[in-house]
Amino acid sequence: MTVQVRAGLGVGRLAAAMDSLVELHPELCRSGFAHVEVADPAAATPAALARAEAGLDLGAGILMQAVWLDAGPERSGRIVLVLHDIVADRLPRVLPWLVQAWKQPALVG
Repeated sequence: MTVQVRAGLGVGRLAAAMDSLVELHPELCRSGFAHVEVADPAAATPAALARAEAGLDLGAGILMQAVWLDAGPERSGRIVLVLHDIVADRLPRVLPWLVQAWKQPALVG
C-alpha cells in the first residue's frame, strides 16, 4: 500500500507512529518492531522495496515494514507499507490504524 504524506514528515515521527501502530495492533508485528527505511524516491525505490519485502519474516514475527520515500522538507513524500501474506487481510484497516497511531498524544509536537 502506498500513501502520500505531507512535506516535512520526519523519520522520527514516522518511526514513533509505526511503533505506536504495533503497540495498538500487535498482530501486525509479533516481534514488537516495525522497520522503517528512508529512501530517495528517485534513486532507491526498487532496492528499498525489495529489502522491505525480503525483511518480512513470519518466524521472527516481522510481518510489516515501511519505506518512506522522502522527497525533502518542501515536497510531499510517500510511505509504502509492506505486509506479510498472513496479515494482508488487514491491509484495508492499516491506514486508518496508522492515522490513529499518528494522532496519539505522545507523538504530538
